[in-house]
Amino acid sequence: MTSAVASPLSIARAALVEASGQARTCALCKTNGVSVLADQVRDYEYGAPGHYRWLRCDACGLVRLAPSPSDETLTLAYPADYHGYHEPKSRLVGWYVNRRRRARARSLARLLPPDGTILDIGCGSGSLLQEVGKHGSFHLLGVEYQPEAAEVARRRGVTVWAGDLDDADISEQTVDLIVMEHVLEHVSDPVVTLRLVHSFLKPGGLLLGETPNLRCPDMKLFGRYWGGGHAPRHQWLFTPPVLERALTATGFGDISVTHPVYPAHMSLSIQNRLRQSRRSTKGLTRGRAWYYPLLCSAMMPVAALAAVLRCSGAMRFSARKSGQ
Repeated sequence: MTSAVASPLSIARAALVEASGQARTCALCKTNGVSVLADQVRDYEYGAPGHYRWLRCDACGLVRLAPSPSDETLTLAYPADYHGYHEPKSRLVGWYVNRRRRARARSLARLLPPDGTILDIGCGSGSLLQEVGKHGSFHLLGVEYQPEAAEVARRRGVTVWAGDLDDADISEQTVDLIVMEHVLEHVSDPVVTLRLVHSFLKPGGLLLGETPNLRCPDMKLFGRYWGGGHAPRHQWLFTPPVLERALTATGFGDISVTHPVYPAHMSLSIQNRLRQSRRSTKGLTRGRAWYYPLLCSAMMPVAALAAVLRCSGAMRFSARKSGQ
């Protein structure tokens, strides 16, 4: 399969960004120079309108989506059947997701003090927090963009704010543990978001999260079709050094980045490439083709090798607020 990462010739198209009004200061390093990482990117999963570019900051390497999607486009990009709001239909994928969620919940519960407070940003229907609640008397807080998913989380015993993070009525220095599972790439400004998250944490509080890893072989192979791109939902992409720089710049320390076994983006890359000529989402259920579970199973050994080589399609991070 041919890579769709921009060639040196297409990198010259970055000048068009200036002319089209998309010039913008980098959210992280406040410079303006950019190169085109991938062009003609679109939504292969849910059919939200628009074509986009991935622009990489020449100074720090942070990648952003251009143009920024409108609120109307984002509404179409997060339909009621968005996969993040539902349990997988496939038994195979469902088994893997549930197993991973239960293990994650156990590890999170061990990090909380008795009667501790955990905040899940982008909590979806609250399934992870519900699992955490089985391991102790914790205060379960969530923020969820989609109102219907937030309501499901409330029925699961979670205190949820529907909307953006800055809509949440959370006092400073009141949270022991904050979880951001595949959230940082969705926000309008990752630096502003991380600063707000930092303010919510108690001294010594911990931030845990996961985000796509731009420095993976499937991105290099598939380019605009990469399953971790998820345009226009994902507005930012990071490599491990860029992520560490963003966390440091927003006041965090004790930063760690690890690489889990993660076959999803490889599998979705193949699905996107196979469907590249289709302009509709007919044949997809919650953004996934019938053969997607089979791809996940087939890609598991490759994903395991990528984890060993520290180049998984997603990276898991932890960072701590100073205890002072």
